[in-house]
Amino acid sequence: MDATTPRKARTRATVPAIAPTTYDDFRQPVDRLCDGIPMLVDLDHGGETLERRFLDFAAGAVYALSGHIERIAPHAYLLMPRGVELPPEDVHHLREQHLASRHAPAPGISVRRF
Repeated sequence: MDATTPRKARTRATVPAIAPTTYDDFRQPVDRLCDGIPMLVDLDHGGETLERRFLDFAAGAVYALSGHIERIAPHAYLLMPRGVELPPEDVHHLREQHLASRHAPAPGISVRRF
């Protein structure tokens, strides 16, 4: 098995959520991504300009760190570092939770590290 082949889950963690309201708040989710921790970013209350700026910022960071970003709701994004797999049923659950409670950041969910 080489380094690119996913392995079975060894540990479980939770996905922290953040709701940035200023450009200065963008650093925390990217710092977490650098540490190998996935992050849910809720931009419901930031406005269109802030969301666009965040996506530009996060896209560069995710690319540089070989991770990925997934839109899970109209204004919510999941930043995933390289080597972290989120089961589809958990993404679905997270999406439903976020859409059901749009006034508060979504609760943490479990991820599998490999």
